Amino acid sequence: MLARTYSSFFIDGDWREPASTETFTVISPASGEPIGSVPSASTADIDVAVEAARRAFYETDWPRRPVEERAALCEALAAKIHEHRADFIDLVVDELGCTRQLAEVYQAVAPTLHWNYNAEVARNYPLSEVRTADLGPLAGGSEGGMIMPYQTQSLVVREPVGVVATLVAYNFAFAGTAQKVAPAVAAGCTVVIKVPEPNPLAIFAMGELIREVGFPPGVINIVAAGPAASEHLVSHPDVDMVSFTGSTTVGSKIGRVCGERIRPAVLELGGKSAAIVLDDADLETTIPTLLGVSVIPSSGQSCVCQSRFLVPRSRHDEIVDRLVEALRGVKVGDPHDPDTQMGPLITEAHRRRVLGFIDRAVEQGAKVAFGGGIPEGLDRGWYVEPTLLTNVHTDMEIAREEVFGPVVAVIPYDDEDDAVRIANDSRYGLAGSVFTSDIERGFEIARRVRTGTFSVNSFSADFNSPFGGFKDSGIGREHGVAGFEEYLVPKTISVDPSIRIPESVVAKADRVVDGAGR
Repeated sequence: MLARTYSSFFIDGDWREPASTETFTVISPASGEPIGSVPSASTADIDVAVEAARRAFYETDWPRRPVEERAALCEALAAKIHEHRADFIDLVVDELGCTRQLAEVYQAVAPTLHWNYNAEVARNYPLSEVRTADLGPLAGGSEGGMIMPYQTQSLVVREPVGVVATLVAYNFAFAGTAQKVAPAVAAGCTVVIKVPEPNPLAIFAMGELIREVGFPPGVINIVAAGPAASEHLVSHPDVDMVSFTGSTTVGSKIGRVCGERIRPAVLELGGKSAAIVLDDADLETTIPTLLGVSVIPSSGQSCVCQSRFLVPRSRHDEIVDRLVEALRGVKVGDPHDPDTQMGPLITEAHRRRVLGFIDRAVEQGAKVAFGGGIPEGLDRGWYVEPTLLTNVHTDMEIAREEVFGPVVAVIPYDDEDDAVRIANDSRYGLAGSVFTSDIERGFEIARRVRTGTFSVNSFSADFNSPFGGFKDSGIGREHGVAGFEEYLVPKTISVDPSIRIPESVVAKADRVVDGAGR
């Protein structure tokens, strides 16, 4: 059984009493009742955590430790998480309110994947290479000079960026933490994890497993913090990089801080994704998939939620009727019930926010085709009906702003070009999808929509490929090799081309590259 009440932070390899006496009470979204608590950090607590991470990076061998050793620790943690899989499933369902099915296939198992995957990436990634070239032909035959010779040889190494502050969104807190922290520590960085306030428990529980597997003190640190202490972490002079998932509003503030301090940031922010249903789509398969990529997963609390359904005007009424019929069959209720498809929203305040979006949409002329309120018989917890809105115009708030709840707007289009135009008419560019019987046509649409991730006849996040956004949906990438590379900085060590690089250096390099432009 994993603990649910914590009086300490995980700092410098052990549990450390906080300087602050404030706490966060964890409320079950399904019942509205307390289920645990964690301490809330002061700025002094943040200083201690950052100092531990800084010391581990600059005063120990962690950044230079053989990759195999770092990878082995990542895999050991993955094994421990998997060993406690059943407990993590129960805990995540209780504190997040996601369905048991979602916890079993993603929320409580993706951390195992991320830790194992990034261990494998680190082992196979070329962290050093000898590069030689004769660039003279590209300069009209010139031989160059002493400072800028066109015959070159260098050792290029990729070094860890340093101390990383990670801040992950509540909707995938446990999985998202692994998504950020695993590549960072596999690359040789040290980390301060700031957990989300509503559901910190699974990440705190991971602290004990980190200690059990033997990560060196200070490599991974875990704190909970409110806005002031979180801002102190992001702006701390001893933090070298920030990785944040959350709203565009908060992300833009973090981006400004990082810009002022000349430090890199990965910002995975909001979305208002469009699912384009083409005129040749098979509705028998498309309709259930549309619900599965919008309101059902996490009750729409997903940055990649397909919250705009773009449908051909000629098939609008047919598609709406089918969607309404399908929504009638969605079971909303106790997230522990294996038959439940939609659980509650994370907090009472967030439910008020989502219902406010629906009310304003109706005031602006939208019509509620299904849902729109609190499900009958679910007075305890923070439930909202899956909601389908029609008569939505592209200039309405509901068509432009991220709701982060189980609310979808149906918007008709005239032709394929019009569909692409509407999909791109957004300040966001995180995700999208297209549904068609012609796969080649689907890929053509995918290339025209300005998003970082796009799917044909589905929506899925490929953990082996880059994930991130265009426009106000963020900068930087997670997942795959690209996610690992965000935590590395290239360094060039050059020697005069007339000097032979020692064989011992060449032998240690991961590869040798000879030739311009390679």
